[in-house]
Amino acid sequence: MQIINHKIIVSPKLVRLVQIFHFSLAIFLLIGTLLLNGCSTNSVAAVPLNWKTIDAVPSGLWQLAVSQNTSATPDHLHNVLAASIPTKDNGYLHIFNFNHPQTCGRIGCLYVAYLAKEQSYQQVLSTYLQPNLPPQHSLISISPDISATALPCLEIKQVKQQSLLTLTYCFNGSSFQPTKSIRILLSKS
Repeated sequence: MQIINHKIIVSPKLVRLVQIFHFSLAIFLLIGTLLLNGCSTNSVAAVPLNWKTIDAVPSGLWQLAVSQNTSATPDHLHNVLAASIPTKDNGYLHIFNFNHPQTCGRIGCLYVAYLAKEQSYQQVLSTYLQPNLPPQHSLISISPDISATALPCLEIKQVKQQSLLTLTYCFNGSSFQPTKSIRILLSKS
């Protein structure tokens, strides 16, 4: 670099090095962005369920869910929660969270789902889940995965052997079945 008459003359070598640096930086950022996008499974996050008291569902459905899934009576099950999800065909998917001493055991707590259309009810899911998850994780969410039916897919998270298991359940026409699972190791902090 020389200064002639108060003008700076930059050597062609320095200009070439700066150009190579800019080009290399652009390539590095492009590859990094592509790799990070490839690590995420969905660009849209799952939507946690909005749990409400059991009064939010039709009483006939509540009584049916209790009689088909427990030996208890509806009066003995306190603090049971329900989530209602509208479907594309003007029905509802009602999910019951039986997190109650009479419906919980070593394998977990009972969760059932019914498809409601007009006055008919069809049980489409019955499973036991461990409700204890790391903070900021929802047990059951509406999955961002696209369903081939009028019902949304569900994302269920469970802790298994020092890892977080994310299961996607989709409706197959008669019940919800697992279609995908992802296991992420939990840190030991």
